[in-house]
Amino acid sequence: MATSGNKPLTTCSSGDTFRCPICLEEVRNPKYLLCLHTFCESCIQTYISSTAKCLDSMDSKSIDCPVCRKRIDAPRKDITDEEWATFLPQNKLIVSIWPNTKIANKQLCKFCEQKEKSVPAKYWCKPCRATICDECKALHEFVPILQNHKIVNMTDTKVCENDVEVEEFCSEHQGKIIDAFCHQHQKLCCCICLVKHHRLCAKVEALADIGIETEQHDVHKIISSFSELEKCIENMQEQNKTKIVDLSVMKQEICTDTEKAIHEITTLINNAHSGWIKVFEQTHADSVGILETASDELKRFSTTVRETKILLQSILESGSPKQLFITKQNQIARIVDHINRLISLDIWNFPEQYTKPDSNFLKQLLNRKKFEDVKLSKTPSGTIQAILQTVQKFVGKDIVQKKHENSQKDWMKINLKLVSDITLSAFVYYGLFIHDTIIILPFKNSSSLKLFDIRDCKGKCIHTEECPSKPSGLCHSRENESLSEIFVSFENFVVLYWIDIENGAKFLKLQTIQLNEPMLSISCGLATIFSANNDNVFICSRDFNVEYKATLRNTLFEVPFLSSSSKSDYHCFSKNNRVVVADRNNTTIFQSDKLLGNIRGLTFDLHDNILLCTRTSKLKQIRCGERRSRDIELDGISDSYNVVLHPTGEKIMVFDYNDKCCVYQVL
Repeated sequence: MATSGNKPLTTCSSGDTFRCPICLEEVRNPKYLLCLHTFCESCIQTYISSTAKCLDSMDSKSIDCPVCRKRIDAPRKDITDEEWATFLPQNKLIVSIWPNTKIANKQLCKFCEQKEKSVPAKYWCKPCRATICDECKALHEFVPILQNHKIVNMTDTKVCENDVEVEEFCSEHQGKIIDAFCHQHQKLCCCICLVKHHRLCAKVEALADIGIETEQHDVHKIISSFSELEKCIENMQEQNKTKIVDLSVMKQEICTDTEKAIHEITTLINNAHSGWIKVFEQTHADSVGILETASDELKRFSTTVRETKILLQSILESGSPKQLFITKQNQIARIVDHINRLISLDIWNFPEQYTKPDSNFLKQLLNRKKFEDVKLSKTPSGTIQAILQTVQKFVGKDIVQKKHENSQKDWMKINLKLVSDITLSAFVYYGLFIHDTIIILPFKNSSSLKLFDIRDCKGKCIHTEECPSKPSGLCHSRENESLSEIFVSFENFVVLYWIDIENGAKFLKLQTIQLNEPMLSISCGLATIFSANNDNVFICSRDFNVEYKATLRNTLFEVPFLSSSSKSDYHCFSKNNRVVVADRNNTTIFQSDKLLGNIRGLTFDLHDNILLCTRTSKLKQIRCGERRSRDIELDGISDSYNVVLHPTGEKIMVFDYNDKCCVYQVL
């Protein structure tokens, strides 16, 4: 593969230049992180040296991507900053789509140079990405593995520039080339992925069979949408700048009027005024800070959009159909990941205006010993809605949209309306929503998984799936924002199922994972798996390898109860009748006061408050970090034992100890 060395990448035919997000210059020797953002090698090395930090519980280092802030861990504990930057993979795709860099200043045969010979080059070998001479061209004709290589004359620059083809390697299986696509899971696959994860999938297509006309049409629409999105972001940035100026002018006017009234008052009034200014300055700093933070996040997202648009435009012009399809899927996944990170930020209710306080300060001092603080009103900015509206033209993410809409509620004020209940023939302590109107429950007494239709006030069983042994914990895989893909724990092993409810409730077993530690309960977070048995709790990687282990000693009930947040890398569990919230490094973030009653099942809501059962007819809700709590009445429940939240936040499932399950609409 030919590399760019120290020469900058030139502009593509559209006039845009692929620039490094750090130095803002044309990217040199491009290196990319796991999130697919690309930088100059020297720039990312400097960034690593200045920002790399060690995790609290281990010696390994990590950085946050300068663009999307995704955490990137070092490949090994003892690596230096220089080695880390060198270790990062080169973005060969970006190098290859700028034709001027392929053969410029490379007039000598690259193979002969390795033998310390200087032989003029006459040809360009596209698979080797190197210039070659007559002798090396002849060698290609005699070596079987090289005979299919496409070799062109260096003077034919048009031929050199067409059909860019860079092999993409599987991120899960090192050295294996991506050569297929699973339509069921919307996943690019290598040969091992196909055997391991997609053997039973209904529609898997070889990349060689992807139609070029369909992909070109699809990418044209995406590029058009990205152009709209760039304009949308630019308009929002201008509105934010105007809002900052308006708020600053309003602040100055209020301060001036206030100071005129203060000049006639004594030292007490001056002292009160000083305190008032301090509060107001803080309010203003917070207001401007929200807008500046939002602008900074939009700038980072604009960088992601711009990079994606330039890359897709270049591949559309000079890439192969296979490369076009792979790049499109990778870039759409990156856009969705970045949008999910934006949605998780609590910064999109923008400061609107200040309310001027009553200037009768003397009366305020007599009654309250202080001035009335300036009031600040906020309004939803519409930023996320505008981004989602544009992105949904090429990415169908109903779950993401519904979750975002429901996250706008004040979850400390929600009410629950009973919509369906199920009388169970045996004790069941857990379940999942696999559709808006279908839930799945595990039955140990019959070693089965049962699907229940909850559209009517009385839920009914519509399918029973026999299991190899007694099922225990359940959780969504969170792999592709689908409710149909779930992990089921059988204590010593975990099975990944795909449940096809559109074709007669078919269970497809995608993968079986043997466990090194028994796991009765499992919960999938943003980046980790949280699990437990009656002796220990575990924080695991996505393939259930244990990263942290702590003692639990559960003796109160049959299984341990736990939950992972869909908003952050937090998980929660109960210990000594307290609720404990910890992060992915097992550091305690929050611990509630000791609660009355017996804590059983618990879950996070969409604001990371905790909903928990205490074997009463009520559901307790605790605001995370504040210890403030309230009780929510439960129709149909007398002995609440566990609670499960729909991933979009629109419904809640509560289990009664007396063999009953109730489903509620969140209001």
